[in-house]
Amino acid sequence: MLDHGHTSEMEAVLQAAEPVTRSVWLMERAGRRLGIPPEDVHELIAPQEVIIFRVPCKILGKVVNFWGCLALHNSARGPFKGGVRLAPDVTIWETTELARLMTLKCAACDVEFGGGKTGIRVDMARMYELFERKPRDLEFEKIISVDAIEYYAQQFREVFLKHVYIPAPDMGTGPDEMAFIYNETLDPASVTGKGEGVHGWLPGRRESTGIGCAYVTVRMVREVLGKDPAGATVALQGFGNVGRPLASALVAEGAKVVAVTDLYGGTHDPDGLDIDGLLEHAAKAATVGGFAGGRPIGNEALLGLDVDVLIPAAAGDVITGTVARKIRAGCVVEAANMPTTVEGMQVLEERGIPVVPDILANAGGVIASMLEYSSSLSAIKPSQAQVYEVLKTKIGENFDLAVERAQSAGTSLVQAAVELAMERVYAVMKGRRMI
Repeated sequence: MLDHGHTSEMEAVLQAAEPVTRSVWLMERAGRRLGIPPEDVHELIAPQEVIIFRVPCKILGKVVNFWGCLALHNSARGPFKGGVRLAPDVTIWETTELARLMTLKCAACDVEFGGGKTGIRVDMARMYELFERKPRDLEFEKIISVDAIEYYAQQFREVFLKHVYIPAPDMGTGPDEMAFIYNETLDPASVTGKGEGVHGWLPGRRESTGIGCAYVTVRMVREVLGKDPAGATVALQGFGNVGRPLASALVAEGAKVVAVTDLYGGTHDPDGLDIDGLLEHAAKAATVGGFAGGRPIGNEALLGLDVDVLIPAAAGDVITGTVARKIRAGCVVEAANMPTTVEGMQVLEERGIPVVPDILANAGGVIASMLEYSSSLSAIKPSQAQVYEVLKTKIGENFDLAVERAQSAGTSLVQAAVELAMERVYAVMKGRRMI
């Protein structure tokens, strides 16, 4: 419940209390520091619209019903923007939290979008049982995900066509699934994260989150830790769409990625892993586990390594209070969405370990989405180099503002970034008479 026990309007309507979430905690704290009235803070926190839906999908001769949630958080600064997540544990509150996070991310990096998010409950383990398949069949999983998105796109076609909400890839989805949304709308500006060659695609979009995260990591090491990025040691949790380009970009700057883990294994070499070799291995084995160029390591051990930078680039809520007490890294860079819990954040603040929040660290994806959306409207396609230049400029300028605010106010970089975002959203909501 918001504000120490007071029920929010959304909770009253739903007859369910929102669990303590990181963004609500940060926004309430920021609201107090900024002097925003509590009732206005609650309106900043609350979503504008939440839709619960069922998608009946015809898959391989069977009808499968997937339930989902579309959270449209705040459109004060632009259309609702956010990824489509396929996962077995989607909830209304998680989807709302991720939509709220997108509002903060867009505002923190001065991107003219508001936050939205779709979550669809797709349990692959159940699908294997239902269709009597043996794990793990990637082609079968692709059939499930593409079919789920195709029927979802049919259901929300008008929302996408009117650019009310502009979807993008998230956990469990990628360019293939976005192509099916485009198939339904035939409007290149109705969806971002489209694959190469699809009308309105953007060079560098797939790598943009990792590239932006690498850029801010180098800045953090040099300017906050006071170290040379060349030779800096990095532990990376996650080796997917974000982790792979991130690792390559860091190595290109001379950093040493000493450990990498994923869902199925991990590898560690204190002298630095051969990232090109690891990319080849992961492409064949579908995991970093078993890589000949390193020794096995688990997630728990990776999170406690003595390194300059720890980068959680996989799931959320991995840095709990318990984990945060064991972290020996010089700083944490949040490549994943919400990888640190409220308690974890409090522990890291108490210990003086600086954190680059997700709303800055992984904003490269939404900045590239801004470029993909605008170029789809204009039919002028920027080059990959131009895309990377814009995302570095956007992240860099707002990283500077957040660092300056944190230092002058004696607060954390996380809190400074949230305050910067809230000020921007609040000013426009007041100006548009939305609050």
